[in-house]
Amino acid sequence: MSIVFRPVRPGDRPALLHLFKLSFGAEPSLDEWIWKYDRNPRRSISVGAFDGEKAVGFFGGIGTRYRGADGDLPGTSSVDVMTDPAVRSLGKQSFFKELGETYRRLNAEIGIPFDFGFPHERARKIEERLLGCVTIERAGQLARPVDGLGGRRGSGRLLRRARVDEPFGAAHRSLAEALHARAGWRTDRSDDVLGWRFSGRPSVSYRSVQLVGLGGGSLGYAVVRVTGDAALLVDLQLRNETSPALGDLLAEVGELARAAGSEIRTLRVRLPQGSPLAARLAGEFSFAPEESDTVFLVRSLFPEFDLLPAARHFDYRYADHDVF
Repeated sequence: MSIVFRPVRPGDRPALLHLFKLSFGAEPSLDEWIWKYDRNPRRSISVGAFDGEKAVGFFGGIGTRYRGADGDLPGTSSVDVMTDPAVRSLGKQSFFKELGETYRRLNAEIGIPFDFGFPHERARKIEERLLGCVTIERAGQLARPVDGLGGRRGSGRLLRRARVDEPFGAAHRSLAEALHARAGWRTDRSDDVLGWRFSGRPSVSYRSVQLVGLGGGSLGYAVVRVTGDAALLVDLQLRNETSPALGDLLAEVGELARAAGSEIRTLRVRLPQGSPLAARLAGEFSFAPEESDTVFLVRSLFPEFDLLPAARHFDYRYADHDVF
């Protein structure tokens, strides 16, 4: 077996889908892969390990940009990490390290300072030990009953209009600029990225609410996905996180959740533990902490970047994890 580690190419797709089935024991969705890797308006480099034409390893990257008061940098989220069970006979640790190192090196060469992901416990241990990843925290998760949200609208609500399931366009752009200028870091919230993330995904349905002020600019938005008996606040962003607009958004989200069926009882949101928005949701809107089954994990791709301060002020959401 002679293995080559290299960037994946369009012609590799059949071999990679076969590897997915071998690794995860499930039939992959070609449409999902096209959406995730081909239609994303931001780019990073995914890496494969190949024995001839056969794919025996894959380290996927979903491109983004890291936006904040300190800069605008290319970024990537690590996803779909998998290996063929046959490579275990070669020494799985050295194989996985080389796969991860190739991914690190190639993405560093295009200017990406760090990558991030949300692995479960077993994967966390492997990635820390073999790739030098750093766990920042168990992913923050809050929940509350859907019932009761409708009565928590903010004062001055006649000055705000809700736009339900409308595309992210001109009204959103000034909000995106404000989010991208905020202290700390977050992934890109430009309208083209949100259009890709929430409007074109195959077999997944999202509902959205944008709250627009009298001047026509967005004051905030929420995106909801219903799964099982819960509504997930996949994304929640506000121009001013202390404003009454938060109550209006949550009330609209409650209406969307109830419209999805009487079995939808719980509203969940993911965001950093200890963030001001998490504190407000808990203190003012009766959200309670839940134990997440994933961690927020990062890895430096080049040493010049001061990783830990950036990672500790990274404002993540469910939307930053491709499974949601």
